[in-house]
Amino acid sequence: MDSEKIATNHVELAISKAGHLVSHINSNDKEPSWDGDVEVYKKSGHVHAKADLILKVPVQVKGHIKPNLKKKSIKYSIQYSDLRNYLYVGGTIFFVVYFDKEDEHYTIYYVGLLPFDLKKMLKDYKGDFSKCKSIELKVFPTKKEDIDDIFLNFAHHMNRQRAAINSALLSFDSDLPTNTISLGYSTSAAKHYDLPLDYFFDHETYIYAVLPQKVELPIAHLDCIELFSFTRDAPISIDSKVYFESYTVTRSKSSTVIRFGKGIQMSFSTAQSLPTKFNFTLSGTLSERIKDAEFMVAALSAHHYEINGGKIAFSEADCANLPTLQKKLSFLLDVKKTLEAVHATADLDCSSLSVTDNTNLSILRAALIDKEPIKMCSSQSLLRSCHIANLELLLWVVPTEENSEYHNIYDFNYVPLIYREFDKNDKEYPSTHFVMLNKDAMLKYCNIDYNALLDAVQHVPFSKDYSHSLNALLLEMLKAYDESKNSRIELLSTATTLALWIKDSDPYTEHPIAILNYLQSVKRSRTLTSTEQAEILSLIEAAQDNESIYVGAYLLLDNPVAAKIHFDKLPEESQKFFESCPIYHFMPNGQPTISAPTEG
Repeated sequence: MDSEKIATNHVELAISKAGHLVSHINSNDKEPSWDGDVEVYKKSGHVHAKADLILKVPVQVKGHIKPNLKKKSIKYSIQYSDLRNYLYVGGTIFFVVYFDKEDEHYTIYYVGLLPFDLKKMLKDYKGDFSKCKSIELKVFPTKKEDIDDIFLNFAHHMNRQRAAINSALLSFDSDLPTNTISLGYSTSAAKHYDLPLDYFFDHETYIYAVLPQKVELPIAHLDCIELFSFTRDAPISIDSKVYFESYTVTRSKSSTVIRFGKGIQMSFSTAQSLPTKFNFTLSGTLSERIKDAEFMVAALSAHHYEINGGKIAFSEADCANLPTLQKKLSFLLDVKKTLEAVHATADLDCSSLSVTDNTNLSILRAALIDKEPIKMCSSQSLLRSCHIANLELLLWVVPTEENSEYHNIYDFNYVPLIYREFDKNDKEYPSTHFVMLNKDAMLKYCNIDYNALLDAVQHVPFSKDYSHSLNALLLEMLKAYDESKNSRIELLSTATTLALWIKDSDPYTEHPIAILNYLQSVKRSRTLTSTEQAEILSLIEAAQDNESIYVGAYLLLDNPVAAKIHFDKLPEESQKFFESCPIYHFMPNGQPTISAPTEG
């Protein structure tokens, strides 16, 4: 019995059913690693035009008598020398045919070997090329459309991987010189997919990095995927009012789920034989929950919504939940109103609300919205911190005149109190409560209104002590910005505005200090202009041995070596103070390296 001839006959017969293929397989072929090839054409038919030829795919066929023909996959050993030859020609489809002794029953197995896979197999092999590698093969399909698909897709990737034959093996972990990737496939016209990516539920594919000059190199081999997800930019609206600008589709072989907002989704079977299921769960931050709930109330009230031009209707049973949802939305809007009353800027993480947090929200609502005094323990300080989930709020808690057990709660930014400070002689001078803020408070509390701060500080008459407080507030603001790793832009913006106002208006702040404080604020957001640098140089010329001015000026001019020379001239106590100042932020790693001069 000629096993190879029997095997090639079975493969030839199977391929002859396909409309896009013409096989030339010969069991007596004398090529070293192949038994022929299969011509792959663009169009299906019994006769093919030369112009429609896509590619000739090399094939090799092996045959064996086996009693078990029901395996869905098998392992087969292929010589490394053959794998190397397959790489040289750009790929090969390898067949193994199992049949019984009488050749009454048989099963064809196959594997497509393309450059990406072959290079991975050969990458680390340093041994004898006459030795073998065990490779898994899958059952070859029997439907002609599926057979066409295998060769069309193989030819598609064989063409795309030509550049990979002589290039280095890449992967997602490689340092790729591009952010562009692509994938694709080729299939017969007889195949139809609702979405192009549905193809990958039953077919493998490759992902390619698109390099300059449109060179493509494979970086990953994907087996059949279980699901895929993508975002589509399209409006979700109700009676022409757009609520969401996009939605996400997650699709498996059996179902499709469309999600938008934070907790809204609808699902249906891919075959569309089952009714649509609509689910809504309040989730996410306060603003996300309000947005979702407002959409749901509007949608249930209208009994429908539109997505990407299509109309989705709600049944009467679906709309029965409308009153409950309206109550939830009303509660969320109350929480929003309460937090707006204290000028909270961070979004409330509702998922982490505790019983205590909800109690605190109720107290704030009663005090700030309903203007009710709250019974609570007295404290020596009128300032108190209030924790609600991820929010830290700074509040004024003031005993009522009628009963000291009851307190009025006020937003930190706007309090009906006159704030004054005392100088070293215990003499009062006008000020504002905002000067109490330090770096830690600015980083901790999310309800400091920096517009209110700027307005308040500019309505206080200048004095020497108040000027000192203003500059201290400015420096604390810059420290807080630096410690936030440049994330708190509102701190820098406020500091820059405050520094400019001090420079232009404060008669008590020394001019060099005002200039350096303003320009160090500016330098944190952009490069200093030539005019600004010239202004700093003029400070250096007029400094008259003021070492602190020299250090600050040279740091802003990006001359840390000169800054270090003058820094070393400061007394130790002054050095420690300077190191605590935000302008020291510009000293590279805290200390520059000064090389000793060489003898010439």
